[in-house]
Amino acid sequence: MTLLTTTGNEADKKQSKISDDFDILRYTALFSGVDLEVVKLFAYLATHRLFKPGDWLIKQDTKANQAFILLHGRVAITARHQGQDIVLQELEQESYFGELALLAQFKWFFSARALVDAEVLIIDRTAFQKVLGKYPEHKDKLIERIIKLRIDRLTHQTSHMLKRLVDKENERPIPIL
Repeated sequence: MTLLTTTGNEADKKQSKISDDFDILRYTALFSGVDLEVVKLFAYLATHRLFKPGDWLIKQDTKANQAFILLHGRVAITARHQGQDIVLQELEQESYFGELALLAQFKWFFSARALVDAEVLIIDRTAFQKVLGKYPEHKDKLIERIIKLRIDRLTHQTSHMLKRLVDKENERPIPIL
């Protein structure tokens, strides 16, 4: 009898986790506006991971095959340049990264490291492809959404970097010719 109760509790916990993940995903920019049945399947296939401060979520130049949604905590996105890790940005709760890994095979061109205790929801490329296989009519919309969001992020990041560059140039004395 105890075994059945334990199994029932585990099933309830799993169902509750899927329900929570569904609510998170449907309000995330990546899946906002996507058919709810599709989002439910992503919630079912997603996994959770916990990271301690200083843990690497991903490392630059390793195989990219997952997208991450930050549920709790803060993560630094860094790139290694001339032997130094340069912080490109800090992400907080409800941010996401790695979405391009759902679409193509490549090596990470950045690293992600937990700054504090962090929990992420992970969707890997295999799960993404399974969902697209089950719902092929949503494939184009999902791919277009990921590309558009990536372009928006790139535009924002470029603007931010240019502003920082201009600010640094204004700090230097103007050379007299």
